[in-house]
Amino acid sequence: MKEQVSARKKLALYAPVALSVGILAWLVYPNLGAMAHTLRNSNPWWLLLSVFFSVCSYTLMGFSLWEVLRILGISLPFLEVAGIAFVSTTVNYFVSSGGISGFATRAHLLGKRRVPYGASVTSSVVITVLIYLALAFIVVQGAVLQFLHTPDVHRNTTAAIVGVVAVLAFAFTLTLLFFHHELRTVWGRKLFLAVNRVIYLFSRREIPRENFDKFEAQLDEGIRAIEVRRFELSKVLAYVFADWFSNILILYFAFRAVGVSLGPSTLVAGFAFGMLMTIIPILPGGLGAMEAAMTAAFSGMGVPVAEALTASLMFRLFYYLLPAFASIFIYWALHATEPPSTEDHSRHGRGKR
Repeated sequence: MKEQVSARKKLALYAPVALSVGILAWLVYPNLGAMAHTLRNSNPWWLLLSVFFSVCSYTLMGFSLWEVLRILGISLPFLEVAGIAFVSTTVNYFVSSGGISGFATRAHLLGKRRVPYGASVTSSVVITVLIYLALAFIVVQGAVLQFLHTPDVHRNTTAAIVGVVAVLAFAFTLTLLFFHHELRTVWGRKLFLAVNRVIYLFSRREIPRENFDKFEAQLDEGIRAIEVRRFELSKVLAYVFADWFSNILILYFAFRAVGVSLGPSTLVAGFAFGMLMTIIPILPGGLGAMEAAMTAAFSGMGVPVAEALTASLMFRLFYYLLPAFASIFIYWALHATEPPSTEDHSRHGRGKR
């Protein structure tokens, strides 16, 4: 029985990665020669700008989390919060769990700094809702710009409409669960248990299940704080949009590096279609699907396939792979600076204001 459970866990972990690698191989192999030529002639200075805006993006994620925690009355040093946002985001991109892995990692790291789990979940839900609302706006803009560029209803337009509906539905569902007490109680328990299982992978310890009532009380307290100070969320929303803008610039300068200068409409439309693929829950960070969507979108708008695929892979490298490598060292630094261990996660530690 244990062997069967272990086999299922391994299948759940490795099958999505294998599928992603298969998609990438299917994309890259036929274009390998042209891509090699494109890389040999790429401009490294533009690539440095891509790296710069990747750093900007992750820094803005840190500001988003730091600001929401501040609204909840929790004061932590910015560098620690930025590190926690960095590590939890990269984990979320590479572990296919519908976002639970990122929630759990953030709760684990904040919990080590005596931030209540209810506050961790509140901050994660608020930021997730704002991220998806901003993504829906970007996808709508991309669909409009694509339609203006080629005013025909075709497969890409249909995909954009479906994507907007899916993203908005997800954000609406999160918002409804967040503010509807009965639904929040039911799904809060499920989220609590799911996050608990993932936390166990990190610490080999779980939050006692009888502590759910305490968790729910903390969550209710966090929601009341958000409702009272909801107008302060405008700053968080500004950080979220600035983060998405930095993402777009990573891709823009990746294209400049391979000798392609994109106009705003082409850039946003292709980026939007690619980002829609990252929300596929079974693929880690939409690996393979995002590159396929971006390549198809940009090649459909006149960009050579080799350049479109190469720039998409560079975007993957700078925004996903290099940060994932860096997050290992950031996680070690966060672990080294943890305050003394405590069983009481109900205190805010460094200053509840």
